[in-house]
Amino acid sequence: MDRGQPKDLNPSTVSIKSVPDYAPDRIIEAMRACLEPLGGMRAFVSPGQRVLLKPNIISALGVDRAATTHPSVVRAAILLAQEAGGRVLVGDSPGMGTLARAAQVCGISAVITETGATLVDFSEPHEFEQQANTVAKKLILTKALMDADVVISLPKLKTHSQMTITGALKNQYGLIPGALKGQWHFRLQKQEWLAALILDVNRTVHPVLAIMDAVIAMEGPGPVSGTPRFVGALLAGRDLASVDTIACQIIGLQPSRVPMLAAARKYSFGETDLASIPTVGDDWRPLKVPDFKNVEQTVDLLRLIPLPQTMLHWIRRQWMARPRILADRCIRCGICAKGCPVSPPAIQPSLAPARQVDDDRCIGCYCCHEFCPHKAIELSRSWLTRCMPLTAMADGVGRILGSLSGRKKK
Repeated sequence: MDRGQPKDLNPSTVSIKSVPDYAPDRIIEAMRACLEPLGGMRAFVSPGQRVLLKPNIISALGVDRAATTHPSVVRAAILLAQEAGGRVLVGDSPGMGTLARAAQVCGISAVITETGATLVDFSEPHEFEQQANTVAKKLILTKALMDADVVISLPKLKTHSQMTITGALKNQYGLIPGALKGQWHFRLQKQEWLAALILDVNRTVHPVLAIMDAVIAMEGPGPVSGTPRFVGALLAGRDLASVDTIACQIIGLQPSRVPMLAAARKYSFGETDLASIPTVGDDWRPLKVPDFKNVEQTVDLLRLIPLPQTMLHWIRRQWMARPRILADRCIRCGICAKGCPVSPPAIQPSLAPARQVDDDRCIGCYCCHEFCPHKAIELSRSWLTRCMPLTAMADGVGRILGSLSGRKKK
């Protein structure tokens, strides 16, 4: 039992607080109210503990892009952790560029200076071992974890072109130092394996709490090229899978279509069944955004149709969206090529348009799309995706097989 936690509280409880904007005083009071049913920040932080806050600081992007955890949310978490007696560290490992530059541009450096917290870089590696892990019993993560007694995740609710959403669980992927993230992308080219790895990171680090910034979310081609969309809420919980599940309900996304939540269900990591997740605070239903633009993901049809592996591989390749450079936006900075985990890079903006992307070597990690600061890379849908929508096809096949199964039982 954590210090201050209500004795009868279900560990999968998610607390929700609606908030209309990022006004600093309003955010801190909303966060205080959101945490109160969970026992307050003192249920997670004890006096003298070193508290590592992990916001999403993906790149040097301004708050207007809705790509990073808003500085008002980070500020509120710092102040509440300090009220509980914690010594606060704030860190991340941006996909490209330095943490110092990214934190400055997104406004987090200013609140760190204001509050007296410490900005920590995740570039120095350290090996951690967790025998319960699925993909990697030993993981290279940031050495900064050695200086932390408590880890609290501060994710941003965003779409993600490879993993559907960036939420509470995926936020810990940033604990992997710099270029090592790209190496994992190359080694684990299937979503389900990358999702299992991210669960391994969470299992190793064990964040005690997630406070999700869902005031202004990102829809469309996230995690950096999407569009800001007002949702108006903070979500908090100790079970990160439950927090992500409620977030999916708010943006109209089926949790089963999110690789992270599919993996969480498979490996019994947290709760992903909506009926088993108690919520407190404000009702999430009035917050629901019915026309939120989510990312359509390739569905693994192996669980629906017993096709040969070679045919399934061909189908996946044909369905996979392809990165394409937009000539009118590209400034030839080369960030996409530097971030590509394939060697040599599968994307080269300096080449002729027809040769800029090598589709045969592209592994579909979409790091180039994620890292581009100018929204100069779009993900082009294939002809097969346009002719045969994935979600509709998968749902249709599922209904047919379910009907056949029901007839057999009779």
